Amino acid sequence: MKIGPKKSDAKYHMTNSADGVQHDLSETTLEKDLGVHIDDKLSFKEHITTSVSKANRVLGVIRRTFQNLDKETFVQLYKSLVRPILEYGHSVWNPQAKGLCKDLENVQRRATRMIGSLKELSYSERLRILGIPCLQHRRRRGDMIDTFKYLKGIYITQKPNLHKPPPTERDMRGNSLKLFKNFAKSKVRSAFFADRVVLDWNTLPENVVTADSVNCFKARLDSHWKDTSSVYTPSCY
Repeated sequence: MKIGPKKSDAKYHMTNSADGVQHDLSETTLEKDLGVHIDDKLSFKEHITTSVSKANRVLGVIRRTFQNLDKETFVQLYKSLVRPILEYGHSVWNPQAKGLCKDLENVQRRATRMIGSLKELSYSERLRILGIPCLQHRRRRGDMIDTFKYLKGIYITQKPNLHKPPPTERDMRGNSLKLFKNFAKSKVRSAFFADRVVLDWNTLPENVVTADSVNCFKARLDSHWKDTSSVYTPSCY
């Protein structure tokens, strides 16, 4: 797979160590790795389309199985059977295109209409009553949790280029663990994890980023964001 706007005409080969025979490698534009469909444009459109289709099929099974869903049963079924399909690997494929973001959100929007007593309410009101954040907020929250884990050394892996000590006192405003934002020439690069998390992370207060544990960070982050409209209202609508 060749990735990038300028693709070379180079051909690649692999030699069999057993018999020394050289095999030509065929070119591909889409591959599935660890459950995530990766395309040569890094748009992840195929992955999102597949996830949406799978989640809708599961919703269809729930709809046919349960004729009258109450709030508690719906929340348990949705969180355990549907939402994980829509969120698996989101750190890799987090969509920047509003159309793809809306495709994901539409699954949850339709799902919440399965509760008869909430059917006539707006999407944001249904989410607020059920205590379920919009999917866009969930991905944003997940990014912050992953960033915290990287900076605290909880992830045993090579760190992305996240942290750079602020050079001036002015840059210390907000919190003492502010991140450096690299210059991105393309939308694909700006959507990369190490770039997209910077603005949200740098606006967090000191008591949030210096939490002692992951659970403490989650609680303080939720408390800091609880009154923002983005929790129940996605920007793609």
